[in-house]
Order: sequence, then C-alpha cells, then structure tokens
Amino acid sequence: MKLGNWAKVVRHWIWVAPLMLGVVFVASGVYMMTEGQNAKNEVRDAIVAENIITAEDASIPNVQVNSAATAKAQADVIEEHSLAITGGLTYAELDRDDPLRETAFTAANLRTSLNLAVMGFKVSDLVIGMGAFMIAIGATFVVFMAPAIYYSAEVANHYNELIKKEERKETAGAAAPHVT
Repeated sequence: MKLGNWAKVVRHWIWVAPLMLGVVFVASGVYMMTEGQNAKNEVRDAIVAENIITAEDASIPNVQVNSAATAKAQADVIEEHSLAITGGLTYAELDRDDPLRETAFTAANLRTSLNLAVMGFKVSDLVIGMGAFMIAIGATFVVFMAPAIYYSAEVANHYNELIKKEERKETAGAAAPHVT
C-alpha cells in the first residue's frame, strides 16, 4: 500500500487537530466558568444591595437574602402570606375593585423578583458546570486523544517500513539468479 506525500504529511500531523481542539475546549471552559462566576456575583451583589432579610417563618429564617436558597425561601413565604391575606386567591383571581388586589400585586412582583434571582443563580451555576465539563473534555483530548493518534501514526509508519523491507527482500530474491 503506497501513500502519496500529502497522505504521509496528514498522517504525521493529524494528532495536532485533537490537540488544538482540546486547547480550544479548555480555553472555552475557563471562559465559561469565569463568566458564570461573574454573573453569579452580579446577581448576589444586586440582591444583597436590596438588604432583604428572610421572614421569621421562612424555611431559612432571619438571614440576608444572598443565595438561591434564601431567595426561594423568602419568595415562598411571601406567597404564603399573600394567599393567607387574600383568602387563597391570586392577583388574577381577585376582582378589579377588591382592595386586597394591590397587596396581591405587590406580593406577585416581589416573588417574581426573588424568583428571577433564583433563576440567575441557577443559570450561572449551569454555566460554571458546563465550563468545567468543557475543560474535562478538552483535557481528555490533550492528554489522551492527541497522544493516541500520534502513537497510532507512528505505529502505521513503522508498519509501512516493515512492509517496504519485506517487499525489497522479495524483489531482491526474485531478481537473484536461481542456482541448482
């Protein structure tokens, strides 16, 4: 089996592709983790600036809202209190002239804001996790794939050299006069 010059070059340098791809994955993963952490810090800073303290009857009582868990705890207790005040009715279920509609509206806005913070925390955690996954994939390419492909190409080169030697022996043997 004879390979053209271009095929030899490709086989010799093909290991660079997974190496470069791995480097791109690692760099992208680091970027994603950094941006995810920055987003999480922005959400935390914004919610902390509001200086919200969870209610005494919240699942996490009397602490500053600064995480997804504390924001969710406060949103849940606001919903509970709002439904207790309105007799179990939401803003949309109350009559337009009901004086409790303003309370339900305010509670819905507060819950929405807190749940948006919860979502911000969770999305930033997702981005950080995806970044870590990308780093792991990139490291796998760099540490395992590139060397394996390089080694495979070297084995193939060695195998081709053995075949060429064998062909030269056969050719030399056929060309030699046969003495009886």
